[in-house]
Amino acid sequence: MSQIALPLEQIPSPERGDYLVTAANAEVHRHLLNWHDWTHHTLILTGPAASGKTTMAAAFAAASGGLCLDDAAETEDTEMFHLWNRANMEQRPLLLVSEKPVAQWNIELPDLQSRLAASLHLEIGAPDQAMIDGLFQKYFAIRGLTISEDALRYLEKRMVRSYAMVHLLAQKMDALAIESKKPINLAIAKSALGFF
Repeated sequence: MSQIALPLEQIPSPERGDYLVTAANAEVHRHLLNWHDWTHHTLILTGPAASGKTTMAAAFAAASGGLCLDDAAETEDTEMFHLWNRANMEQRPLLLVSEKPVAQWNIELPDLQSRLAASLHLEIGAPDQAMIDGLFQKYFAIRGLTISEDALRYLEKRMVRSYAMVHLLAQKMDALAIESKKPINLAIAKSALGFF
C-alpha cells in the first residue's frame, strides 16, 4: 500500500538569514547588509511571488532592528507615511516589501509619493539556474532528501522559470516520491512536470 503525501509546509528560519543568494538577488542582499547607506533610511523591495522577499525582510529586521512592512502596496497611505516618518525620526531603516512595483501602489498622498520616489528601489530578478537548483536542493534537504542531477538538468530545460513553479514542482515531486516510495529521480521529475 502506498503512502499518502501530506501537504506539509516547512517554516524557514529567517532570523538565521536562511535564504539563498545568487545573481538573481545578490544586489538586494548587498543593500540589505549595508542599510546604513540607504537614502532616507528606506528601501523598497519588489519581486515575483515566492521569490524570498518575506524571508529576506525577516532576516534583515532581525539583523538590523529595522522596520518592515510586508504587502506595502495594500497599506493605507497615512499608515505608511507615519512609518516612514518614524523610521527617519528614529534613524532606523525601513524596508517596504511588495509584489507590485511602486507605480501600481495607488498612492494618493502627495507627501508620501515624493518620499517613496526619493527612496531606494530594488527588484528581485527572475531565478537564474543557480537559484532554481539551490531552491530545489534546499526544499528536499529540509526533508532529509536529495534530488538527482539528471532530474535537475531535465527540469532546467523544460520548466517555466519562476519561483512559484519551483515551489509547485518541488511539492509535486515530494508527493510523488512519497506515494511511490521512490527517490527524487528523473522519472519523478518527468511525472511531476506533466502536471504543469
